[in-house]
Amino acid sequence: MKVVDDIMVKDLIILNQSDSIYQARMLMKEKNIRHLPVIDSDTGDYLGVVSQARLLNYTFKIIEKFGLASFEKREQRTSVNEIMSKDSPVVAPGTGLREVADMFLADKLSCLLVVDGSKLKGIVSSVDFVKLARQFLDD
Repeated sequence: MKVVDDIMVKDLIILNQSDSIYQARMLMKEKNIRHLPVIDSDTGDYLGVVSQARLLNYTFKIIEKFGLASFEKREQRTSVNEIMSKDSPVVAPGTGLREVADMFLADKLSCLLVVDGSKLKGIVSSVDFVKLARQFLDD
């Protein structure tokens, strides 16, 4: 049986909890990604995830409340710790792909972080499952 470790992305682009949402936005834009895991800069422990949707939602709130003129300044002063999702479901590296697929479907997830103990090991997204499905279709 295949497990999440077989398809997860292991070469991660991460944020520290003190990084700004400006840095998060720039990384997402530069790397063309929708999720950024956040770790504790001292211990390396997984803390949460910043999604593109959550970032956009917060961005709209900043603009609505303070206006476009002060957007970038406020964005640079706001840490990802303030907007990251701290309670997103996670899975262990050995979790079966059927269970992971069920989680994606049941909870309408766009990604799952793969954590071993408190350490971040990888990320699997809905795109990874589409790639897997394509491999099966090609075989």
